[in-house]
Amino acid sequence: TNDITNEPINSAIVKLYNDNNEIIEEAYTNNLGFYQFKNVLCDNKYTVVASKLDHKQNKITPVFTTDIKDNVVKKDITLRPLIIDNQIVIKSIYFDYDKDFIREDAQYELENIVTVMNNHPEIVIKIESHTDSRGPKAYNRDLSDRRAKSTRDFIISRGISKERINSAIGYGEDRLLNNCNDANRNKCTEKEHQLNRRSYFYIIKGADEVKLRQEQKEKLYNRPFKK
Repeated sequence: TNDITNEPINSAIVKLYNDNNEIIEEAYTNNLGFYQFKNVLCDNKYTVVASKLDHKQNKITPVFTTDIKDNVVKKDITLRPLIIDNQIVIKSIYFDYDKDFIREDAQYELENIVTVMNNHPEIVIKIESHTDSRGPKAYNRDLSDRRAKSTRDFIISRGISKERINSAIGYGEDRLLNNCNDANRNKCTEKEHQLNRRSYFYIIKGADEVKLRQEQKEKLYNRPFKK
């Protein structure tokens, strides 16, 4: 299932692993998002891993084939799309207070940017970084700019050519998403401020090639529903 739209995902590859991390069976989801494994034994522990181009599985948890009802074990899986419209979309990346170095948890999320760019060698991106309104405007603009460039440098360090990142710019508090400006910042909750602390990764070149490659993969693994 698509984590954002809750719609079924077609043509995803689903792999069944045993407790020794060996692949037991592979299947593809059909147009209703269904998949099925037949080589499953009772009283065993398995792991189900799903993948699709430009998607990421949200959570991987073990499946235990005990207390089975009607000889069926159900395992729902959600995949998070990494490309939405003209953006590569990842979970929020966080920085330590007043710092611009890339934390380990942020590195984990930025690997998704690297994966997408490796999947699509034609694309060029631009990076934007934004802060909330707390602190002087000039300082926030400088801090967000340093964070944007640190983000760029990390992606380049992972093997992406610097020519594929058109720009990395920080805008500070210039483009707030809500009314938590200087006049209202003391009235806003932490959650409202957090909404303004964000990074964007825009695809500015190669979007058509991305769409074509996704469509080709969809056709290659398409499994229409059969009654």
